[in-house]
Amino acid sequence: MEPALKKPKTERLQCNYYNPQKSRQCGMTRRADAEYCSEHINLLKKQEGGAVHAGSIQGGRERVPCPLDPHHTVWKDQLKRHVKKCNTNKLAHANDGQVFYSCDMNRGDVIETEKVDYQECIGDAVKLLQELRDSPELSAVEIPLSQKCNEHMQNSRINELHNQKHAIQQSSLIQNMLDCDVLNPLSPTQDYLEFGCGRAEFSRYLNQVVYTACKDEPRQITYHLVDRGSNRMKFDSKFPTDTQEITGQKKVVPAIRRVKIDIKDLKMDTQLSPERTYVALSKHLCGVATDLTLRCIVNNPVFKQKLDGLCIAMCCRHVCDPRDYVNAEFIKSLIADKTTLSYFQFFTCLTKMCSWATSGRRPGMGDSDVVQITDNVSMTVEQREELGLLARKIIDTGRYNWVKKHLGEDVRLVRYVDKDISLENVALILRTSR
Repeated sequence: MEPALKKPKTERLQCNYYNPQKSRQCGMTRRADAEYCSEHINLLKKQEGGAVHAGSIQGGRERVPCPLDPHHTVWKDQLKRHVKKCNTNKLAHANDGQVFYSCDMNRGDVIETEKVDYQECIGDAVKLLQELRDSPELSAVEIPLSQKCNEHMQNSRINELHNQKHAIQQSSLIQNMLDCDVLNPLSPTQDYLEFGCGRAEFSRYLNQVVYTACKDEPRQITYHLVDRGSNRMKFDSKFPTDTQEITGQKKVVPAIRRVKIDIKDLKMDTQLSPERTYVALSKHLCGVATDLTLRCIVNNPVFKQKLDGLCIAMCCRHVCDPRDYVNAEFIKSLIADKTTLSYFQFFTCLTKMCSWATSGRRPGMGDSDVVQITDNVSMTVEQREELGLLARKIIDTGRYNWVKKHLGEDVRLVRYVDKDISLENVALILRTSR
């Protein structure tokens, strides 16, 4: 029997993309009917605004944006197949059937939306913001500096770090909660919920402070960790280790319950016990997530009734949503009879202007340097930052008033660190009278 003949090797089709940074051609394989590998097809689409691939035809095949997520493209003849396996589709339905999932449960009541041209509205919005500077509704709410230091955090963490900014923020938030009687380490029933927890670093150090206070009689604690993302290098496994080192006991370790979900869909009561009490907390809860969290508390009867308090360090107001903002009525009343701008127009401009307080300055830029906002609007750097802080205060004051009405009177806004530590430095703190 003659041996089988080996198939002749065919030349590999190499991607034609040339990487200027590495000074070499991409080493990936491309299809016979395409010029680039799939990775660089998408890269070029992003670089050239979709002109290369969205709607283009290669080898008789057309590439189109994915209907679920237009940030990537697919071959039109494989569109139906792709939609079924698209990661965006999988993520959208990952919690279907879960008891803690209720679609859009914590979104706002405003259904009507309005497409806003920021460039057309910004001039009127700047004038209106300047007019609101001394309004009694804003002047009534103070945001004092309240930078504090927790002794345990100072001794065990801050002194050991070269970059201390995150630890200083965590330390101040924890000590503010202690001083406001929001955090009660000796309570036999108090559990903790961290929203937008990421790796749960904030909860980890909160856990150390709590068990240091009750190490002689350690109690059982549950941490509910909520985040919509999949986070690597989570601190979940560190909680028991830290607790055992502090208490010297192995029988009492905190329970960790992590829920991967968008806060807008979270039915929190399904995870809580009416026999326990709760503190809601977050460090740098991004944009609209703050509003969704506040509404989540009110929409869940057990959570609201058993709430001891909350501490939310807010950030990224430039990605707040006019539909989901908790206190649209406050904004509407603030601008009533003062402008022709609608709520959607003013709020959209407000979120844009919030970034003026946190975007920082280019090296060498001084207070008196003039910046061009639009073709018709210019101001000094100092004026821009002042308006940015005022825009942030309007959004935060609306949240403050809403919490005061729906959750309790003992609420405050504080700057928990100086701006040299973080430009995002305002926290909303509530102690309930339960």
